Amino acid sequence: MRKLAIIHFQPVELYPPVQNLLNYLGKAENNYLIEVFTTAAVQHISKFQCETQRVKIRRLGKSGIKNPLLRYLSYFNFFFFSLIYLIKIKPQRILYFETLSSYPVYLYKQYFNTATEILIHYHEYSSPKEITEGMKLNKFFHEGERHLYPHALWISHTNDYRMKLFTDDEASTVIGNPHILPNYPPKNWQVSTVRSAGTPLKIILAGVVGLETMYIREFSEWVLHQEGNVIWDIYTFVADNKTKFFLDSLNTRFINLKNAVEYKDLPVVLRNYDIGVILYKGHIPNYIYNAPNKLFEYYVNGLDVWFPEQMIGAHRFITANSFPKVIPIKFENISAISLKTLTDKSNLKFLIHDYSCESVLNKLNETLLN
Repeated sequence: MRKLAIIHFQPVELYPPVQNLLNYLGKAENNYLIEVFTTAAVQHISKFQCETQRVKIRRLGKSGIKNPLLRYLSYFNFFFFSLIYLIKIKPQRILYFETLSSYPVYLYKQYFNTATEILIHYHEYSSPKEITEGMKLNKFFHEGERHLYPHALWISHTNDYRMKLFTDDEASTVIGNPHILPNYPPKNWQVSTVRSAGTPLKIILAGVVGLETMYIREFSEWVLHQEGNVIWDIYTFVADNKTKFFLDSLNTRFINLKNAVEYKDLPVVLRNYDIGVILYKGHIPNYIYNAPNKLFEYYVNGLDVWFPEQMIGAHRFITANSFPKVIPIKFENISAISLKTLTDKSNLKFLIHDYSCESVLNKLNETLLN
């Protein structure tokens, strides 16, 4: 069998789209044994286990270490041993995620096996300004990966907006084989009916939370003004101390900070709720031209989805005549909208579109087969 190496510096436990990809490729009709090089999370999270034995996951170092010296030692550990494993297993193809994962791939392709074919996917979009002013290591790696672009078998972003920004930024470089790879959940998550909303209305936010970059404060105030007609539960692995302190200071039973659940168990939790919220303020282009995986996870499980109006990447998914509803909200002025207006489903028909990872990952699998 042929060998596919997947390089994903950030812990796969924190990236549901990667979990879906590994499960899909591991079961798909292809002739690859798959080795994944990633890091372990500093948070106490259950390790992701792929559904098939064809996928082997190696965790090299840890991600999220605060001590600068230990953090850079962990970086070195990951990059060095990823390169050593690539030299050892000699993969015919390598798929890497994000610039931070690129350096061992660049070195291997440049100096050890020029015939290896490269595939690249970006979870996020980083503007030239962010790359220049951000972590020096990332800037250095980006200069190397630009040499991979013209020869790449596949380069993908999560939507057309981000791909257009990326190709404009890299106008002086040939971008080989661009693709769009959205962050959709598994097909078996899709429900055939939805729960009837009662009182109190149950709202969920599942994922990272941050007081500075999200409408946490504004939405909290709105929930409190509903005086018990709304319950908001937040499930997260990642909440900074400032955000935790703010939420605790509210001292209310109407807003609850909970531990995150494993991704595979998320549908069971989601189906107990009526609304799923996304609260990014859009402080950088990545969060403006964004249609996050949570939008689709909420939606296919039968929840209405509320997202910030300035999140342009999600506008194409707005519903007009059907439910679950996907609607833009001015969260900075949400008090001006009545709860009844937000939840009204009069004259709407039930319809859930096929936003399944299987429907988009087959293109990647076909590329690997060819």
